[in-house]
Amino acid sequence: MDKDCDMVYKNISDIYKSEEFKTYDNFVSLAAMCVWEIRDKDRRGKVWHEQIKPTASDLKKAIDALVILAGKVSEYNAKMNPQCSKCKAAIRKYNYSVKEIERMRNDYEDLKKEAEKPAENKMNMLEFLNKNHPTADDFLLSDVKKKYKETFGIVKTFDILTEEIEATKIFKISRIHNVYHVKRL
Repeated sequence: MDKDCDMVYKNISDIYKSEEFKTYDNFVSLAAMCVWEIRDKDRRGKVWHEQIKPTASDLKKAIDALVILAGKVSEYNAKMNPQCSKCKAAIRKYNYSVKEIERMRNDYEDLKKEAEKPAENKMNMLEFLNKNHPTADDFLLSDVKKKYKETFGIVKTFDILTEEIEATKIFKISRIHNVYHVKRL
């Protein structure tokens, strides 16, 4: 932390010592002197004709100095903070979205493969549940999904599993605190 603070102080002192900052400081001092002169000597209806005002070349030098100072400040900021938190959050969000899209595509491919399989290779859902959960009266739908994938290598969504399980008329799906349970009737 001390190293970062030292770098910040060094960068600030470099900016203050630069020729561009001196040019900018001189311009601001001249403009301030001009404003105070006008304020002190100006009266309503009287035109101010003093020649303290900055020249066009002074304005050009001040603008150039400001551009260079802004570049130095952004350069120092880039050295101190290579990535901002918003950029990191956007990258994390993008990576998560890509991962979820890939997972959804894989699930969709698995569902298509299952739909193309002949019917004799598929096990009846009632047989599957009685084989894997013979005595359980209440178990998680996520366990059924996991076991189905292990057994057949097919990923079924909760919606499809819910339809097939409730079609047996022996089991009912309930949702408690956003967790799906399969209950034997």
